[in-house]
Amino acid sequence: MNALVKTICTFVTSSIGRKIIVALTGLCLVLFLAGHLAGNLLIFGGPEWINTYAHGLHSMPEAALWGIRAGLAVIFIIHVWLTIQLKLENHAAREPYVFKNTIKATLSSRYMIYTGLTVLVFLVYHLYQYTLRVGYDPAQFTTFISDGTVETFDVYKMIVTGFSNVWCSAFYILAVLMLFSHLRHGVQSIFQTVGVDSRKIRPFYNFIAIAYGAIICLGFISVPVSVLLGIIK
Repeated sequence: MNALVKTICTFVTSSIGRKIIVALTGLCLVLFLAGHLAGNLLIFGGPEWINTYAHGLHSMPEAALWGIRAGLAVIFIIHVWLTIQLKLENHAAREPYVFKNTIKATLSSRYMIYTGLTVLVFLVYHLYQYTLRVGYDPAQFTTFISDGTVETFDVYKMIVTGFSNVWCSAFYILAVLMLFSHLRHGVQSIFQTVGVDSRKIRPFYNFIAIAYGAIICLGFISVPVSVLLGIIK
């Protein structure tokens, strides 16, 4: 057992080990984004679709729901913490007199830490606004499901009200654009870290990274834009 614990400790404290953990936690978050977007796009089906989806999530056993939330929070914290660690270590390891060759580096990779921190700030705000529902009057956004006996929060109305604020929508869109930059480099890094990297396959996974980031981000942006244009109201 001691040998196993020692091996694990060596792995998680090594540079390679932490890069692998960052890649795996990043993959979990990338997959979560796809599921979260699928749920968000239900708003285009009208109040019944998005509210039924939200009601289904909150009908889960409380322990399971909070277990999922806690798991995602742990994955996110580990991802952010190790990413910052590796970034600082890489920066400290550079000799001040060595020429910094950034010609081949994309803007996404060079500003990865900054786009990630921007997304983190937005996430805190997003949870504050929509998950904790701070600033919303429960009496105004409460409705009843089908038979009139099950009370729930009118998610459709809450989203429309939130995104009707131009500044709220603008901040959301800015954060999603930062997310695109982060996803583009992040998905590429996942392929590289797990060893899928060669001259032949690199253009393929670069395309996947850009396409995935574009689909995810355009999907998220479509909601506030549709609210502002009056398509969703």
